[in-house]
Amino acid sequence: MAYIINRYNCMLLSLVLTILAVISHGYCLLSKGLMMKRGVNMGVMPGALVVFGGNSQSWLPSLEQAGWVCHRCYDLRAAESLLLDIGPCIGVVDLSKDDFSINGIATLVNRNKQVRWLAVVREEQLTSDAICQFIASFCIDYFTSPTPAAQLQETIGHQLGMLQLERKVWPDLGRFGQQGLQGTTEVMKRLRHQVQRIAANDVSVFIEGEMGTGKELVARAVHQASTRANNAFVRVSCETVTADWFSDSNDEQHCDMNFSPCCFALADKGILYLDEISALSDQRQQELLQFIQDDTFTTAAGEKVTSDIRVIVSTSYPVEQLVAEGKLRQDLLYRLNVVTLVVPALRERGCDISLLAEFLLLKFARQYNSVAKHFSDEAQKMLITYPWPGNVRELISQVKRAVLLAEDKSIEADHLDIPRLNDDKQSLKTIREESERGALLTVLENNKGQISAAARELGVSRATMYRLLNKHDLVPAPRNFRDNP
Repeated sequence: MAYIINRYNCMLLSLVLTILAVISHGYCLLSKGLMMKRGVNMGVMPGALVVFGGNSQSWLPSLEQAGWVCHRCYDLRAAESLLLDIGPCIGVVDLSKDDFSINGIATLVNRNKQVRWLAVVREEQLTSDAICQFIASFCIDYFTSPTPAAQLQETIGHQLGMLQLERKVWPDLGRFGQQGLQGTTEVMKRLRHQVQRIAANDVSVFIEGEMGTGKELVARAVHQASTRANNAFVRVSCETVTADWFSDSNDEQHCDMNFSPCCFALADKGILYLDEISALSDQRQQELLQFIQDDTFTTAAGEKVTSDIRVIVSTSYPVEQLVAEGKLRQDLLYRLNVVTLVVPALRERGCDISLLAEFLLLKFARQYNSVAKHFSDEAQKMLITYPWPGNVRELISQVKRAVLLAEDKSIEADHLDIPRLNDDKQSLKTIREESERGALLTVLENNKGQISAAARELGVSRATMYRLLNKHDLVPAPRNFRDNP
């Protein structure tokens, strides 16, 4: 009898183990299915996928075909604003083509800890101490090129759960709007409406606005709302354009991929954004006009290439003035100026200033592990009454500085490096002069006195930079600031 009971117990135990195994297997299959589903529906998940470089990699179209929404960034100078707008996301850095300097990408990665970084490298690059140090310090994983698309997709899929957790502790940035077009004022509502209206129509766009207003963010918003959203957004600083802009280039100064390969080939099926169109020489403007008319360009080898591109251009100066001074061809203006978007100056946006300041406070406090939570009443008053000659770019710099200096939850007026408006004798011109001088000192300090780098950060030419430095008696002595052109 005891034997029968023991045998019965063994059979029962075996049955229970079998059932548990089936349940476990089913759970694994379900989890895998959910993970794949999560990977396909990137648009509804917290965060996004941002690819730095990798324009010719086979795994990019593979990810897009699987349903991933990929943001591409080919210029590290544009990366900060893009990552600021997106928040927690997955960043894939393709180092296999040497498109970026390791120091440049490491600086970006170190400043954006809300991003979960993956690296793509060549096998032989793993012998480099700098590459290995970068991967070990900043990346959750790496792959060697050629990258297996399925393995990369699976790894990215596994990170989505962590992004969900990141979103729970990341400030609620969604209420501030999309693509840098935050604001509740009528001018910003109108701008957002115009972006949505013109994005669907595949025409050229001319963006006007003062320096620092966010013209590139508007261009990116047009890109994201257009039918070309899944294709490249290529930014070209017209001040750096040379005679070989139709040619492939391996010059190290073009490592931001504006020109490697030819920007017109790189932007095929996507958007080519030309920043400060007036900086193009008359010859380059004539070549651009010819391309817009024919949709073709001639390479250095004499080959005619067709490229399907939507062109967006911007300028910080009045268009009529540029034409009158001969800095912008009238015939090119007629071709480009199909639709004009005007980005308002920050001083024209009233209550948006507080909204943007709060947005930036939340973002930088999270990024730099600061205890700062809000602005004091006096600091709020200073933010609202200050004329902001440097616009949003200046506001970003001021809030970042304040967050880094804050020792408790409140950001005080002393943390803001802007003139106090407590003296009626202080004219608006004086305030702007002081702010301009302060901005120049800050950007020189950020770039260790390198004038070329400082000019690029401000979005001005070296000639303009020297003019501003002379105006404020800030021309650096050789022993203090050395310019490396």
